[in-house]
Amino acid sequence: MGAKLSDLMLAAGVLNSPGWFSDIDCPNWPMEHQMAAFKNYAANIRYGDFSDPGCGKTFPAQMHGVLMAALKNKTVFTMPPKLIDQFEQELKDFFVGVENTLTIGTLDCPAGEKMKRIERWDEEGWPDILLLSYEMYRRLNDPANKRTVPRNLWRTSDGQPFWNGDGTERVPKAKPFTADGRPISPRGKADNRWLFKLKRSGYSVYFFDEAHALCGASSIISRAVKELDFRMKDDVAIYLMTGTPVPTHLEDSYGIITLINPDAYSSRASFERQHCVTEQFKVRGSKGKTVKVKRIVGYLNTEKVHEALYANATRVQKRDVVALPEPVIGQIRVKLAKKHKALYDKVVKDRFAVLGDTVLAPDSQSEMRALALQLISCPDEFDPSLSMDNEVAAACDQYLNSVNPANFKIIIFAYHKRVIRYLGERYKEWNPAVVFGESAGSKEIQRFKTDPKCRIAIINWLSGGAGLNLQMSHHILFYECPTSPKDAKQAIARADRTGQANIVNATFLRAMGTFSDRNFKNLLRNEESNNQVVKDKKDLLHEYLK
Repeated sequence: MGAKLSDLMLAAGVLNSPGWFSDIDCPNWPMEHQMAAFKNYAANIRYGDFSDPGCGKTFPAQMHGVLMAALKNKTVFTMPPKLIDQFEQELKDFFVGVENTLTIGTLDCPAGEKMKRIERWDEEGWPDILLLSYEMYRRLNDPANKRTVPRNLWRTSDGQPFWNGDGTERVPKAKPFTADGRPISPRGKADNRWLFKLKRSGYSVYFFDEAHALCGASSIISRAVKELDFRMKDDVAIYLMTGTPVPTHLEDSYGIITLINPDAYSSRASFERQHCVTEQFKVRGSKGKTVKVKRIVGYLNTEKVHEALYANATRVQKRDVVALPEPVIGQIRVKLAKKHKALYDKVVKDRFAVLGDTVLAPDSQSEMRALALQLISCPDEFDPSLSMDNEVAAACDQYLNSVNPANFKIIIFAYHKRVIRYLGERYKEWNPAVVFGESAGSKEIQRFKTDPKCRIAIINWLSGGAGLNLQMSHHILFYECPTSPKDAKQAIARADRTGQANIVNATFLRAMGTFSDRNFKNLLRNEESNNQVVKDKKDLLHEYLK
């Protein structure tokens, strides 16, 4: 027999765990760094586990979540939707039988079923442990006191529609209400039914997996978490889990720092004054007008950022705790055909393209970059005489022929949905799993894992490049090149993680003389600057690719 959950708790110094923990089998004993992470959770109400992707961050987080829920502190785990099924299964595998005592609920279901579950839980009590997506967290812990009610949802006091078909009041001078009886003000607003709904439903412990989603401090989801932190203070515990706390640029770390170390900086402006070097640039904006923009061109005092980031967080690199062979990361240089390259150069120079009936004239550098990358993979959208069956696709063919999917399962990462569909059709002989979209793909991933006939997985690196366990493959190809070190490292870590028995080979297709080529160079430059904060000792992309 393996260990019991009560044994794990005693080893961690927890003396007040419930008696039923002795009935819960734990097939896995935590590694030293996982036990340390569990103790850090118990000792802090703000903490971040920023260990390398593949270090096993889930196990200690679930240990603490189970303990908190058992002690009547209801717990929420928020994550990308594609991870919910895997996370729930791991919870039941790590702590066998826990679902017989603690209730575990998810909202990973169609909209109608979500509302039915919420209504049932409002009546019967919410689950002890709740698993949900970032979007559902944002909805259920909305910090706004009032929300505008669409006019088509206005009701009279007896529940009838408030408006006649011609837009007049059905009952003159009556007061409008929502369907559940909340008064609507003259400005069309009502009390927000979702105002901190999770907290009001008893949840006081909040885990955020793949927490780099919170780096954008001004995003809606980041503000929702920040408001919970600000308003509830010591009434809630907030824990962040991500292997990439600095996803793309150093300034991305500010959003995470404000959640686990809120006193480090008074504002984002203060952070930028202390750490960002800026310059004014002239760029051509809309209607051909030249405008001045401020860009970050360098960083300073990165040691202070490191100290602020890790004041309430830790980071473990997987090769310090797991015996894994070093990955082999390489590149395949691709030269576009003359006509393809001429089209590409013209669009980049003129900042103008026609896509079907739509004229594209990107205003910003990021829009121009997106357009240029689309030109590489999908040139036929701009010139019907060109084809997606081009030099990039031919390089992919050569790669697959050299590796041979009959012998090894292969993961191909791309970005554009049309490219992913195209590759799925191009390589249909290998019965590929095709994954794009945040909420889709769990069945396809499972098929890639278990079906011996499914030899290739073609995955969007944003929706499938983080959290998934794909150790059954050790060959990875980037058909399109990410600009963010986070996206590249998280994608590679799907295979390069605990349980991998082979050397992981990750290869980038590099279209020479294009934005894709610049992306490749930016990837290395950003990774090098970010490491001044993260301070990894190994597995830097620029070390492999320089």
